[in-house]
Amino acid sequence: MTASPPPPGAERIIRWIMLGIIAWGIFHAIGAWRLNHDPRRMLIVLLCVAAFLGFWQVMLASWRRRHANAASRPRD
Repeated sequence: MTASPPPPGAERIIRWIMLGIIAWGIFHAIGAWRLNHDPRRMLIVLLCVAAFLGFWQVMLASWRRRHANAASRPRD
């Protein structure tokens, strides 16, 4: 199976999606804080969003590395 390169503009789209998730997390963090003005609720929401985005970044980096290695290997 050959590795195909990502479509043009994929990095830009992923960046916009991540910014949207950050905005969504901030929106929900503010809502959690407004419920009873406990800053721990807001921190939990923001930490969950950050953990999700961090995991996603690690998976994207792993995918890039794997496909870069596959592209540089000699073909049979």
